[in-house]
Amino acid sequence: MNPVNKIVFFLIFTFLFNVNAHSNNKVVFIDIQYAVNNSNIGKKVIEDINKIQNDETNKLKLIEESLKKKDNEIRKVKNIISKDELESKISILKKEINSYNLKKEEIQKKFTIDKNLKLDELIKKINPLISKFMEDNSIELILSKKIVYLGKTELDITNEIVELINNNYK
Repeated sequence: MNPVNKIVFFLIFTFLFNVNAHSNNKVVFIDIQYAVNNSNIGKKVIEDINKIQNDETNKLKLIEESLKKKDNEIRKVKNIISKDELESKISILKKEINSYNLKKEEIQKKFTIDKNLKLDELIKKINPLISKFMEDNSIELILSKKIVYLGKTELDITNEIVELINNNYK
């Protein structure tokens, strides 16, 4: 390589790796789960969800207790009744247990769907507030706190968002 090529190569190499990045973009993060759980409207939605879950669980417990009672009755009389009668009672109990399991599964699926719908509705109510907050504070990007490994605490806007939600939805 001749000296001129060396100088040109050196200058190009120097300029390529000597670029300073200056950014004026404002990036913050939020713990949306915390905001939902600690805002007034979020607490109400979660309370409603938990009430529905408890009601359904209590209904299922009553059915389960009834099935256990029937099972115990069959066990008590299994040596006394005829084999055909015992098999008939066991068959009926199995059908009731299968029915119970299907009902339990159906209730769980319905509960999960209802829970997700209510939380989605809540997020849809909260999103415009966060968007306005973003505009008002010249924020370019909001990240989820779950994906932020390390960040300055000043960049966490969670408490400000909770306060904003509480002020708008009392």
